[in-house]
Amino acid sequence: MYNNYNEISAETELNSFNLRNYFLQEAELNSNIESIFQLFEKTQEAETEIDFFYLILTEAFKLIPEAEYGQIVINYQDPAYFLKKVYRQELLSFDIASFQKNYSSFYFGDIIFKSQRLNKKLIINFKLDNQFLGAAILYIPAKKYKGFSNQSVKIGAFLEKIASSYLISKRYQRLQEKLKQEIILSLSNLLAIHDQYTKGHNQKVAELSRELAELTGLNKNQIQQAYWTGILHDIGKTLIPASILNKKAPLTKKEFSEIKKHPEWAYQTLKDSAELKDIASYVLYHHEKWDGSGYPDQLAGNEIPIISQIVSIADAWDAMTSNRSYRKALSHKEAIKRLKNNRGKQFSPLLLDVFLDNIS
Repeated sequence: MYNNYNEISAETELNSFNLRNYFLQEAELNSNIESIFQLFEKTQEAETEIDFFYLILTEAFKLIPEAEYGQIVINYQDPAYFLKKVYRQELLSFDIASFQKNYSSFYFGDIIFKSQRLNKKLIINFKLDNQFLGAAILYIPAKKYKGFSNQSVKIGAFLEKIASSYLISKRYQRLQEKLKQEIILSLSNLLAIHDQYTKGHNQKVAELSRELAELTGLNKNQIQQAYWTGILHDIGKTLIPASILNKKAPLTKKEFSEIKKHPEWAYQTLKDSAELKDIASYVLYHHEKWDGSGYPDQLAGNEIPIISQIVSIADAWDAMTSNRSYRKALSHKEAIKRLKNNRGKQFSPLLLDVFLDNIS
């Protein structure tokens, strides 16, 4: 029991002070959590590991108030090297290209990377399967603070775990991409054995598709998909007799009907693969026409996936400018004339204009 009003008042003030501190700590914690969620989103935008290391450093500045400046250590080669120091006030006008060019080489001992906190340094290691790839090091100036707080050290440890997860994820993605490439190239080689004309054609269509996708402003993933769609666009022809594919005389109506099935056969071959299902759809529609008169589903205009539209132009161009079993290659002048005649009929007007503006 309280003996007087002053005791009650003092206790109330103490509770109020503690409650205020609690809410301030909660607000800071919530702010940190929000920053960490934002960091997860930003990691998807980091194209290289050095970009990611820089991202960790900048986010560490936001979450760790004691840090005045920091450095990135890269251990991709021997000797390892420091990238130039970055100060907190430089962040808004930071140039990562300059950051990567300004470094000093050094040989390091394992001991400095064994602790999260050494005097006025806080080290965030970048490791993958116990292999040291580098670190972000935060520094406190000599005249400021006694050292990093326990909370800051915990945040540093958490950022280290995020970095480890990112590096594992990137390695997995690279393995998946390598597997995807091996599957695609194996399928392409199978078709080349079946149809002697196809090997060079697929490669040329793939390269033209990639270039047109870049010129159109598609993102990195779409550009890559355009390339692999070009490689695989004729894979369905493995189910067509070689006697039809390599026939020198004009095709009969029945034979041409058989050839027109190759996009659907390709789709059936690729659609159940988690790595190739998107490409399967693009391959399926690469013979659709802008005016809706193509096959297999008579799609029109932008109902046709843009990557299919791109491959359609690349395929037509290489087919016209290459020797075929039944005719010699057309001149560039004649091929350009035929493309222009099919602007808005077979081909997207916009994509065709971009292609023609850049064809050599």
